[in-house]
Amino acid sequence: MSDKLKLVVQGLLRPSEVVKAAIEARLVSSEDKAPDGSFMTRAISPGRIRVDGGYDQVGDVLVIKMASGPPSSKTSYTFERAFPISDGFSISMAQTSFDRLDPARQSGRPPSSTANTAFALTIVADGHPEAERLTLLTRDSEGLKSLLEEYRRCKESRNLQAEPDYSWLAAYIGHPSRPAILSSVPPDLRMLQKPVHTLLSPASAGLPGDEAFDTAVIRDDWIRRRVKDHLLAHAEQRSRLRIRVGTFNVNGKMPIQDLSSWLRHGRLYESFIPPLKEISPLSLSDLAQSPMSTGTVESPLNVKPSAAADVDDKARVAENQDDPDLLVLAFQELDLSAEALLYSTKTVREDAWCTAAFAALGEKAVLYEKLVSKQLVGMLLLVIVQKRLKGCFGDVRSASIGAGIMGMMGNKGATAIRMTYTPNTAGKVVTPRPITLTFVNSHLAAFDEMFDRRNADFHDICKRLLFESGATAQEPSPQDDVPSENSPITLNVFETDVLFWTVKLQMNLPDADVRYLLSSSQELYLAQRMRKAFENFKEHPIQHAPSYRLTSDGLEDELGYDMRRKPAWTDRILHTHSAMVDVKQFSYTSHPDISMSDHKPVSADFDVRAASLDATSFEEFVQDLWRQVGSVEESEQIPWLRVSTTFIDVGSFSYLSYHKPTQQSLHIENVGKIPCTYRFVAAKPGSELFPEWLETDQVSGLLLPGESTVVHISTRIQKALATKLNISRPELTHTLILHTAMGKDHFITVVAKYERTCFCNHLHMLARLPGPIRALKSLGELLPADHAVTAPREVMRLINWLMTNATNVEGLFVQAGDSKLVDTICEVGVRGRAGIWDAFIRFLRLLPEPVVPVNLFARCTEVSSKDSAFELLEDLPAVNLNVWISTTAVLHFIVQQAASAARIEQLVAVFTSVLLPDDPTADTSPSATVRGKRAFLRYFIL
Repeated sequence: MSDKLKLVVQGLLRPSEVVKAAIEARLVSSEDKAPDGSFMTRAISPGRIRVDGGYDQVGDVLVIKMASGPPSSKTSYTFERAFPISDGFSISMAQTSFDRLDPARQSGRPPSSTANTAFALTIVADGHPEAERLTLLTRDSEGLKSLLEEYRRCKESRNLQAEPDYSWLAAYIGHPSRPAILSSVPPDLRMLQKPVHTLLSPASAGLPGDEAFDTAVIRDDWIRRRVKDHLLAHAEQRSRLRIRVGTFNVNGKMPIQDLSSWLRHGRLYESFIPPLKEISPLSLSDLAQSPMSTGTVESPLNVKPSAAADVDDKARVAENQDDPDLLVLAFQELDLSAEALLYSTKTVREDAWCTAAFAALGEKAVLYEKLVSKQLVGMLLLVIVQKRLKGCFGDVRSASIGAGIMGMMGNKGATAIRMTYTPNTAGKVVTPRPITLTFVNSHLAAFDEMFDRRNADFHDICKRLLFESGATAQEPSPQDDVPSENSPITLNVFETDVLFWTVKLQMNLPDADVRYLLSSSQELYLAQRMRKAFENFKEHPIQHAPSYRLTSDGLEDELGYDMRRKPAWTDRILHTHSAMVDVKQFSYTSHPDISMSDHKPVSADFDVRAASLDATSFEEFVQDLWRQVGSVEESEQIPWLRVSTTFIDVGSFSYLSYHKPTQQSLHIENVGKIPCTYRFVAAKPGSELFPEWLETDQVSGLLLPGESTVVHISTRIQKALATKLNISRPELTHTLILHTAMGKDHFITVVAKYERTCFCNHLHMLARLPGPIRALKSLGELLPADHAVTAPREVMRLINWLMTNATNVEGLFVQAGDSKLVDTICEVGVRGRAGIWDAFIRFLRLLPEPVVPVNLFARCTEVSSKDSAFELLEDLPAVNLNVWISTTAVLHFIVQQAASAARIEQLVAVFTSVLLPDDPTADTSPSATVRGKRAFLRYFIL
C-alpha cells in the first residue's frame, strides 16, 4: 500500500517536489469521523524539493486528510498540517494496541482478523512545552520504517546547512488547503454579487497591486464559474423545494378571520394593474390600479383546527404537487401594548397566530408541523414544514435585534432564522450537499420623511443581526498579541445560499398623486430610484393593490383607503441567492379578503432548486479544479500571455446603436507552462478602467496552460454621454492595459468615431444647425444664435407628417410601433405610419432638458385656468415655446377627432411623462405633482 499511497500523495504536490515515503494512519481523536461513521485517514509523508536535477534533503512532514476508504486518485484530499523539519521538530514511536480506535470493536461487532498490534507516532512541531503535538496510529510497520529513515536523512541534511530554505513550504503552510466554495459556511452574498474586478486591489500601469491577493480572488471566481457550469450540466439532478413566504402587519389585532387564502395554494387574485418594472425597493413612484373589493369571512377560531386531526385523517389527505413544503410567515406589530416594548416574553399572541395558521391550512394541516419561531416584541417569524421533510432541515438558528427607540427597543428591528436543507434523495445511495436558507423579518421606520432613517436601519440590521455558529475563536491579547480567550464565531444573514427578506417600506409620492393614479386606472411605472439599500435584491413585478392603509371606520375614499393615510405598497418580499441554487418566483399578491388589519397580508411563492449531487463526488470535482490552480502564486515559472493585436478599431457608433453596439474581439492565449491570471488596470492610480464609451465583457480572468479566451470590446452609450459627445470631438481613443499577474503588461489601443444624431441634443443647438447634423464637422459651423430657426427642423418634419397622415391611426402614441422600424426611422428618416409617432416620443424623451424647464414645473401645477396656463408659456425659451405649441396642437387636433375620454387620458399620461418628466435621479418626493402636471397639459389640448 505504501507505494500506491506515495503515488497518490505525489499527485497532490507540485512537479518540483517529490514524496519519498508515505504511510496511512489515524488521528487519535474520537470526534474524527467521516459522515458514515468510519474514521478519517491521514497520509503522513516527508517531502523533498528537487534542486538542479537532484533532491535537497531539506523537507517537511505533510499530514494529508483523506476521505474514508482505500486511497485512490479520485479520493478527496486536503492538506491538514505541514511541519518543517527544523531544529525542534521531532518524531517518536511506540508500540500500542489498536482496539480503542477500531470501529468494529466500538460498535460491538466481532473484530477483524487483522493483527491488533499498532504503532503510535507522535509528531512535535518544536521543543516548546506548548508546541503543537499530533499523535496518530498505524499498522504499516514497513512503511513506518521507510518514513523514519527519510525523516532521519532530512534531519541530518538540516544540521549540515546553516540557513536552510523552507520557502517552498509556503504553498502548504500559508496557503489555503482547499477552495472557499467547500467551506461549510456559504460566502457572503454581497461579495459574490459584486463584479470581481471591484474586489481586486488598487492597481495601475507600473503599480500591479497585491498580486497574491488578486490571484486568490480571481482563482476563487474561476472555480465558482466552473462549479456553476457543472451544476447546470446536472440540472436534472436538482431537487425542488417549494416555499411560500408571507408578510402581515396585524396592527396589534388577534386572529379573527380565516387566513386560508394567505397560506394555501389556490386561485390567485386577479391582477389589478399591469406588470410593473423592476424597482429599487426603498423608493417608489407612479403607480396605478383599479378598484378592488373587500370583505370579511367567518373567524376560524370557531372551527376545530385540522392540526388536531388524528392519524386516520392524515392518511386520507392527499398532498398536492403545488402545496408548499415550507411556510414562512412574518408578522409585524403583533403587540402594540406599552409593556411589550420592554421585551415581553409572553407567547400568547404567537400561540394564537400559530393556531390560526394551522386552522387556515384546513385538512392539509395534518401534513405540517411547526419547525421553529422567533419573536421580538411585535415581530414574529414562524416556520412551518411538511412533516415528511422535517428531517431534511438541520442546524436551525435564530437571531433578533431591536432598532426602535434609541436604536434598541423592539418596536422596530428584525428577527431572523437560519437553517440548512439537505435534499431528500429518495433511497439513492448519495449524501447530497446541504444548502443554507435564511429568512429575515424586519420592521423599519414609517412615514415618507423617514426615508434616510430606514436606509440607516437597514444597514444597521445587516451589521448587527448575527447568528451564533457554536464555534469559538481565539482573540489576541491587546497587550502582547498573545491569544487570550475564546470568542464566539458569528455568521451574518448574508452568509447563506438563499436569503428571503420581508420588510415594510414606504413610497415617495404625495398622497393626492397616489389616490389620483389609483382611480385613473392607467398603466404607469415604478421609477428606478437611487439605490441606498437592498442593493442586488430581487422583487417580483408588483401587480396587486396597495396593501396599506384600508379602514372600516367610515373615513375612507371610494376604494376603501383611509383618507388620513396615504395608500401604499408597504408590505414587501425580496430575495437574493447564490449560484449554488436556482430560485424562481411564480406569484406575488395581496389578499384583500383578510380585512382585520389596516394592512393586507402579502404572499409570494418560490421554487428553490438545490443540487442533489453526492457531496463526496462534488468535493472531488472541486478538488480537481483546485489542484489545477491552487498554487498559482507560488510557482517559480513565469506566466506568459499572448494577445492577438495591440490595435483595435471599434468603428463608428451613435446613440441609436444602443440596441446593437459595435464590437471587436481581442484573443488572449496562455502560452506559458502554468495557470495565469490577468486583469485590466487603469493608466493612473484612481482613474477609471475604461472611458464612458467603451466596455468589455471580461475585466479579469484565469487561463490554464494552452487555453485561450475572447474578450469582446464594444461601445456603450447612454443619454447623458450622447449629449456630451454631441458637443465634443467625435474621434475617440483609449489605451487598454492588460496586466498579467507576476508577468508583463500588454497595451492595446482602441479607436472609435461617434456620429452625431438629433437625439440627446439641446433644442437650442438643433435650432442652430445649418443642415443635417451628420454633415456637421465642427461646432464652429453652427449658426449664430440670432440666426437660429424658430424650431428644430427635425421636430417640425415629424409634426407636419403626423398632422397630415396619422391623426386617426388606432393606438397613436399609446401602442408601441415595431422597434426595428422605429430605429430605421430614427436613423435614416424613412417615413411610415407604424413608427413615426414612436420616433417623435423617443425624441422628446431623450431631450437633455425637457420642453418645459424643470424650474417651471411647480408653477405649472399651480395654474387654475387656461389663461394663466398660456401666460406661463411666456417664460419658456423661444425654441421651447414653439415646440410646445406645435406638439400640443397635434394633440388638440387628435382630441377633436371624436376621441374617447379614455384615449384622451392615455394621451395626457404619455405626453406629461415626456414634456414635464420627473427627475429620475431625485431621491425625494417631487415638488410638482403628477396630477397638477397633467391638469396643466389638458388646458392646451382640450
